[in-house]
Amino acid sequence: MTRVAVCCGVGGTGKTTISAALAVSWAASGERVAVLTIDPARRLADALGVGALDNVPREVALPAGAEGTLHALMLDRKGTWDEVIARRARPETVERLLHNPYYRAVSTRLSGSHEYMAVEKLHDLVTSGRYDRVVVDTPPTQHVVDFFRAPDRVRGILDRSLLRALFDPGDGLRGTAARGALSLVRRLAGDRVMGEIQEFFELMSEMSSGFVARSEAVAALLKSPDTAYWLVTDANAPERNDLLGFLEELRERGMGFAGFLVNRVEPVPEGPFPSREALLAMARARGGDARAWEFAVEALVRLPEAAAARAARQRAAIGELVKAAGGAPAWRIPEVPGGVRSIDGLAALAPALPPSPPAR
Repeated sequence: MTRVAVCCGVGGTGKTTISAALAVSWAASGERVAVLTIDPARRLADALGVGALDNVPREVALPAGAEGTLHALMLDRKGTWDEVIARRARPETVERLLHNPYYRAVSTRLSGSHEYMAVEKLHDLVTSGRYDRVVVDTPPTQHVVDFFRAPDRVRGILDRSLLRALFDPGDGLRGTAARGALSLVRRLAGDRVMGEIQEFFELMSEMSSGFVARSEAVAALLKSPDTAYWLVTDANAPERNDLLGFLEELRERGMGFAGFLVNRVEPVPEGPFPSREALLAMARARGGDARAWEFAVEALVRLPEAAAARAARQRAAIGELVKAAGGAPAWRIPEVPGGVRSIDGLAALAPALPPSPPAR
């Protein structure tokens, strides 16, 4: 069975870097891994040190000694819609849909369709048999809830009853009202546009049962015991309310929360550090303005204390977050000066990531 790791969190926490580092870590340990980003910001390719990514899994060169494989891809919403249609419809239906203006609008702009195509692509990767694990880099938290709701929304959009309600409203008071609304829409949109919309729903209706079945399958995948959700946050801004609200959403939906991945944690400084007297002696030996050196020495002496205070504040905040989440596990990912910019840099984060034990 393919396992799934979904990385969620607010923007600016390094979520894409952590997703890539998890994928590299599992691949290095011998797993066949795919990492999928549905965040349109296109940062995954930069994190992995490769060129532009697209809808087709692309192999990523791993550091020497890695025992597994890694493929990366970035969701192409329109491309995935076209793949789904080509797989489920008759050739003549595919041809008509691809040229239907309303289909092009749905496949590129409809709210929720990006998220639904994301879970479609995830389902394809999981059921392909090619991977032991799939890592998903999601959009920021405020949008990723749509990722969870996507199967239900698409089932509603493609429900046959909606088609009947739109173009065959029936008799009675409700039917009269529906016909009046439809007449108004037709006057505003025009017969050509209404014809395109009707053609879209009629063509899609022959695939609606397949869409419903598939959406149920992907909904089950999102709640599967083999799917784990990780909440990524920044040690300098834990965003407790956002994280805990999102965690509550996960638990209400019966989705498996795996733990917090706290990024950019500063190390606790370790001595021995040179004394003030030793620093002053070094300064005097170099000559120059003695008073200026004194100011510099005082700043240097205070650096370890300030760094220790920042590290202590971060660990206290992480402890409060863990406590508020009912004792959930948390992993501390160290701050990397200048950021992670290579596959080797991602691999270097492995000791701080699962399956290593969480921080104490």
